[in-house]
Order: sequence, then structure tokens, then C-alpha cells
Amino acid sequence: MNIQLKDNWFSSHIRQVHVDFHMPEFPYDAINDFDAESFVAEFVRAKVNVVGIFTKCHFGNAFYDNTVGHKHSGLKQDFFGEVLEEAHKHGIKVIAYYSLGTDAYTVEHNPDWYQIDKDGSKRGGKGTVWELPCINSPYREELVIPQLKEITAKYAMDGYLLDIPYLWDHHCFCRYCKSRFVQEYKLELTPELLASNPKLVNGFAKQSAARCMQEIYDVVKSIRPEVLVNCNGAWKMGEPAEINATSDYGLWESQPASGTFLCHSIRSRFVRNLPVPVQVMTVRFTEGWGLMSCKTAEQLKYEFAAIMANGGVINVGDQVLPSGRLQSGVYDIIGEAFSFVEEREHLCIGSSAHKHIALIGNFTENWYFEQGEAATMGAAKMLIEGHHQFDIYFNNDFPDLSDYQVVVLPETVRLNELSAAKIAEFVRNGGLLLAAGEASLTGGETTPNFMMAEVLGVDYLDRTPYPFAYMTQNDELWAGTASIPQLVEEPFLKVKLSTAEALSYVQWPLTVPAPQRAFRHPIPPAGRVSDFPAITANRFGQGTALYVAAPIFKAYWNNNHFWLRRIMNNLLNKYDRSKPFRVEAPTTVEANMMEKDGVRYLHLINFHNGHTGNRKQALYDPIESITPVHDIKVTFHSSGITEVVQQPEGHVLVLRTADKGYEVTVPRLHIHSVLEIR
Repeated sequence: MNIQLKDNWFSSHIRQVHVDFHMPEFPYDAINDFDAESFVAEFVRAKVNVVGIFTKCHFGNAFYDNTVGHKHSGLKQDFFGEVLEEAHKHGIKVIAYYSLGTDAYTVEHNPDWYQIDKDGSKRGGKGTVWELPCINSPYREELVIPQLKEITAKYAMDGYLLDIPYLWDHHCFCRYCKSRFVQEYKLELTPELLASNPKLVNGFAKQSAARCMQEIYDVVKSIRPEVLVNCNGAWKMGEPAEINATSDYGLWESQPASGTFLCHSIRSRFVRNLPVPVQVMTVRFTEGWGLMSCKTAEQLKYEFAAIMANGGVINVGDQVLPSGRLQSGVYDIIGEAFSFVEEREHLCIGSSAHKHIALIGNFTENWYFEQGEAATMGAAKMLIEGHHQFDIYFNNDFPDLSDYQVVVLPETVRLNELSAAKIAEFVRNGGLLLAAGEASLTGGETTPNFMMAEVLGVDYLDRTPYPFAYMTQNDELWAGTASIPQLVEEPFLKVKLSTAEALSYVQWPLTVPAPQRAFRHPIPPAGRVSDFPAITANRFGQGTALYVAAPIFKAYWNNNHFWLRRIMNNLLNKYDRSKPFRVEAPTTVEANMMEKDGVRYLHLINFHNGHTGNRKQALYDPIESITPVHDIKVTFHSSGITEVVQQPEGHVLVLRTADKGYEVTVPRLHIHSVLEIR
């Protein structure tokens, strides 16, 4: 693969819109009012510089003048071709969207091409958009490849987005998959094999997707080598290398519904260290794709700031009306938000992250909403709310750590022995490590212990019968919290001290809730103080390893107990003596430092969301207005600073000397300001 590096056009065009157009044929007015000039005029006035335009939708309808496949019967014009031509007149790049993994028209006319579930049923339901063809069937040879050859040869697009490359749940039992599986593995593909060896069956499905994408990639490049190719999801955290190898840029869908407004920041802090630029794709809708609602300009400004200030590429999803028109009111909002971006983007494009903390996690859930992998999310939430400077890496895929001062290992991280040795060397050479719970714990047929037991200064002993427990008070670490034993709603590990010092001990609850053991609350109060440490510090070589004997990051994500964040931040602040900056601001203010051309830029991002109604039904906490924060004190722990300018306002801030550096006061932060440090 010829990976397109971050200096291509994609990196510098960060005002992107993806225009969904999954359109069935039954609406009476389907695509009867399309006009390319007025369509593109909405993008022009909204300051959009990249648009994603459909060539084929989930319903299997083509939106261009085709000889292969089924063109939407309501479309008289060449939708894709006319938009492409008009957009290029205005210097707007065009990405051709193609629905690969969903095609209702095709499977309804070729039912043997359906994906088949383990119970023998077709994957899809008549009348829904999710009719799923199998990429191992002749669908690829008879429709996909010929259609993509036709589109690529006919139109000078700038990029491709291939949607849904995978088989659903990474398995399919259609006759084509069964035949290919026997050819490759000399085994029969059955539901029983999936149950007994899911790694083998799922691996076959993932390899099928990778091979399909490689064939598509080669076809496109053979016709137009300059066109950037992507499959939806490439370069996400944990994405297979084979899929990444077929994508010149990345795409990670990111919607802050039913989860967190931190999702854009967390994703961007991961993708900014990749060798390709990556879209972090939000939507204009309030609750998922296609609900014809629209966020406020204030909210989109915040979301866009969180993406660009943290190193991502902004992309926002829209939806074409059945008539073929765009909603002008939406582009009033997007235009206001993109004007906000335009004022600031020169401070963001081409910058790289200042290295300080490496958070090495195991985020394995890549759906729109934040489900499943709570530990990495909780660790990132803690660090953002504590105004720490950090990047995110996936398990063993982290770089040389010599540029970092601190490594954080959430409890779900999965390290091999080589990675554990690298982290041990990092600490030995003076680095600071914070690990939690089962981080580096191994077991199986051997006696369980930590791969980095010597580094941590503790040895694993056993598990506990309690699903929660307390930590005994440490006056220094408990600053800002009540002077009481503090609850962690997750099970602790019993670990023995070897060379580490205990900073807090595990205090068991009085009992486990059971019949005739009821207290006023289901979680009983603290009882006996155990002999086992809850928080430890160990001197190893020239560095220090901190350890928390519980999945504290998962507990924080799931319960949002503020005292856990305060204790962990106090712990980091006590031992991290090389922080590049300190920000005195509410937890709703995010700080991130980037560098470009020898200049440092400290981004400050502020937000406030509203109240939720029925938490069981309301997926969405709106941002209607953001209240400015005043008089934020920022301390820079570095020498040689001559000037700090608040951008894009251009205000030169009063620079005062401080202990081991300088400090300034930011008089007012609304949504996003950048402190240019010279």
C-alpha cells in the first residue's frame, strides 16, 4: 500500500460534510426537485471544502448515469456527476460514497447472495434498509467491481468512502462462505465451529473483508492512482492492519448521544499519532443518522473545536431530503460553525501533539455510542477533566516512550512481554507509571502474577468475595474530598507488598448484601481494614510506579464518582513533577497542547450541556448555549517564554514569573481559545 502521509490535501481540508442519501423509491416526490447548482450553493455559503456524495445507497439505488446496477427510478439527472462538476468549480473536494455491505435491490433480485445467519435465515428484512449481501458471493464480481470500475473511469472524484466492508458479526453461513472456508481450511463452516472456535471463523470473515477491500483498492488505483480510498472504520482503535492497509485516510464515526461529549476528544487523541489523516465524523442530527433534527450552532462549534484542537479532521453528517434538496436552515447552522472553524484552523492544521502522558488502553467498542470498554474511556475522562496532556495508544501498538514522562495503564490493557519490558525500561530510566487492576496480570496454566511485578513492587495473591470496597484515607491524596473511607464500586485484587510503599489500604465492606444482611443502602458501610494495599508507590531504577489494586477507571466511567477522579489526579500531581502546564478551571474545560514550526499552542475548550429528562428514553443532552468561563489561571512549567497571545482574539496576555516557569490569566473563555506560546 502507498500510504498517503498527513501532508496531502485531506489534512488541510477540515471543513467536511458527508451527505447521506439512502433513498427508497416509494416516496411520491423522490428526487423530483434536484438542482446541482442550488445544491452545491449550500456548501459554498457554509464554507464547506470537502463533501461526501452518494454513488450507490443502502437500498441499492445508483445516483449516477450508469450501465451497471440499478439507477433510482425517480432520478432523471446525473446526481453524482453534476454535483461533482459544480463542486469542483468552487474548489470543493468530492468523496464518492459507495454502499458496499448493504444493498437491498441486489439481494432481493439475487437472493442467493444474501448473508446467512447461524440459524439459516437471511440477514435483513423486507422493508428495512439493512438487507445484507455477502462479499464472498458473486455480488462482488458481478456488481461491485464492475460498478466501481465504471464510476472511477467516468468521474474525476477526489476520494472514495466504501461503507460497511465487514460481514455482520464477522460470520456468514451462505453457500459461498462455506465453499471458500472448506477450500482454505479443509473444515466445514458450521455454527458449532463458530461456538467452539470463534477466532477461526471470525478471522476468516475479517480476512474476507480485507481481501475484498484490497481488490477494490487495486481497481481504483489502477484507474485513478491519485484518488484517496477509505473503508468506513479504517484506522479506528483496534482495527486490523489488513483493513488499514487498504485505506489512505481514516474514518471514525463519533456521535455524542447516549454517551459522552468527550467522544470526539478521545478519538482525536488516538488518531493524531497515526500515519494518515482521520475523519472524526459527527452528525447534525440530535439522535442518530437521519432524524431530521439539527443541533445548535453552539453545540457544533464545541464539537468541531474538540476535534480540530485535538488533531482530528472535522466531518459532519447531513441527509438529503427525498426531493433531492438540502435543508437551507441546516447550512445556516453549519455555516456559522464552519466560520468559527475557519478563524482557528490555521492554528490547528499541521500541528502535532506535545508528548507527556501516554495512555495505553484497549478500547474495543467502535460503535457510535460509548458502550462496553469502560476502562480506557474512564481513564481518558479522568485525564481530560484533570487537565492533563496525553495521547492514547492501543495495547501493544505504542511508539518509543522516550518522548513521554508518564504512562497510564487502565485495567483492561493487553500487553505482551515485549511491551511490558519496554514499559519497565521506561520506568527504570526515570519515567512515571500509573497502573490499575489487572494491567499486565497473567495467569492461565501458570501461577498468576503481574508481568511487571518487580516494577510495581507488588505481587498478585488472590481475588476477593466483595464486588466493591473502600480505600482508607490518605490526607494528601484525599485533598478536595471528604475525610472518610472512599468507595470503589468494583472488586479489588489482593496484592502483597514486595518493595512498594502503601499509600492507602483496602477496607472491606461490613458484609456482602444477602438475605438478613440488609443495610439502609444496598452497599454496606466500610468495615474492617484489610492487610492489602489499595494504592501503592514503588521506586524502580530512576523512576516510580504507582498502582491501584482495583479497576478504578472502569468504576469512574460507570459511576462518575468524582472522588475517584480527585484522588487519582492528586496522585498524579504528587508524582508528576514535569507537567508542561497547569490549568485552574472547571472540569468542563479541556486543555491540550499542540506544536507547529517550533511554536506551542495550548488549546482551551469549554462546554456546558443541558439537563436530561427521562434518562431511560432521552438519548440526548443538548448544548444550547455555553457560558463563558472567566479568569482561568494557566501556569507553564518551562523557561524562555517571551509572549503568550490568546488567539484568534489576538490578545497579548500579561506574563508573570511563577515557580519554575510563567503564568498568565485568560480573562474569558467561551468555546475555544488558543494560547500561542512564544
